[in-house]
Amino acid sequence: MKNKTLSYSSLLFLLLLALPSVKAQSGIQFPKSDSTSVKKEYPYVLPIWGQEVVDRNIDLQLPFGFNVNYVFNQMSLELTEFSMNFYDGENLDDIINPESLNFTETVATSNGVNVRADAWILPLLNVYGLYSRNQGSTKVSFQPQMVETGLGPNGNLKQITTPVKPIDVPKVNFSTNSFGIGSTAVYGWDDYFVSVDGNITWTTSDLLAETVTFFVGSGRIGRRVVFRNKMKLSVYIGAMYRDFVNRENNTGSLGVPELDEAMTQAIGVLNTINNEQIDLWESLPDRTPGKEEKLIELYAREQRLDYALGRVEESNAINYSIKKEIIDNWSTQLGFNYEISDHWMYRAELGYRADQKFFMTGLQYRFGF
Repeated sequence: MKNKTLSYSSLLFLLLLALPSVKAQSGIQFPKSDSTSVKKEYPYVLPIWGQEVVDRNIDLQLPFGFNVNYVFNQMSLELTEFSMNFYDGENLDDIINPESLNFTETVATSNGVNVRADAWILPLLNVYGLYSRNQGSTKVSFQPQMVETGLGPNGNLKQITTPVKPIDVPKVNFSTNSFGIGSTAVYGWDDYFVSVDGNITWTTSDLLAETVTFFVGSGRIGRRVVFRNKMKLSVYIGAMYRDFVNRENNTGSLGVPELDEAMTQAIGVLNTINNEQIDLWESLPDRTPGKEEKLIELYAREQRLDYALGRVEESNAINYSIKKEIIDNWSTQLGFNYEISDHWMYRAELGYRADQKFFMTGLQYRFGF
């Protein structure tokens, strides 16, 4: 079976490539005063000033940790810029663009496993590095349209559009690799705590020429409960912010057979609209101002659309450039951290907004030396 190539909107599923796995604080430090406690030596190399903190009767979490987590992300995206051209230099930006394709829905979904290693550098400051491997897909729908003004005689304005059902682009699955660094600041008093976290990740894939950079920031406030068996449960509520760091367009070239049918339909609709406009202008009196110039433009557009359709059917590669935005950068977060022992912890978190969904769960092991 011959390899099909990238159709005009095939790049849209690549929007998901910038979706890394999100991590937040690794643990919570709670000041605990005990007037009956005796002076003891702090045995670990970190955090800095660990001995001074212990001397003040404050319990510290073990300084080093390793996490394994499953993360699910779903968010709605908006395509703000879209440019594509063929390898022979032909550029169709003036007729194939976000306005004419009229994207109605772009929902990116990813899930995968990430691992993270962290260390408490200071008593209330944690730093970490992370790696994630994600599988993803993007749901894309569009209703091709072409709006023309100034079509009538005597300068009156008309608009021609062709109502069509949304065209759904078949989902294309892909995988990404992400590397990142981050830091968490936490402060606790009595059994309450606040935390602020931020990380930046770099995502690579063979589908894009550039590395996609992504930032995640979050804040949380919560309370911890200590059980008689010394296990601890911390529950919290907060907010998370996510956005792309590199604002320049992403570029690439790829063959995606599943998208050929959808783009064939889109070009067909644009051709139908263009032909309706040709018929309208042909029916106007010859004395209509601008008629000859408009018909030249419409016939030229028809030839270019036919050319584009032929390139899709002939499986010739296409260059593309895209710029995307997250529709809603913020989400509300609810979660808990269950400390089974000094070494083992389990955590789960849900995030929700009208255009975002997030779920994370995982196990953490802590140790010291």
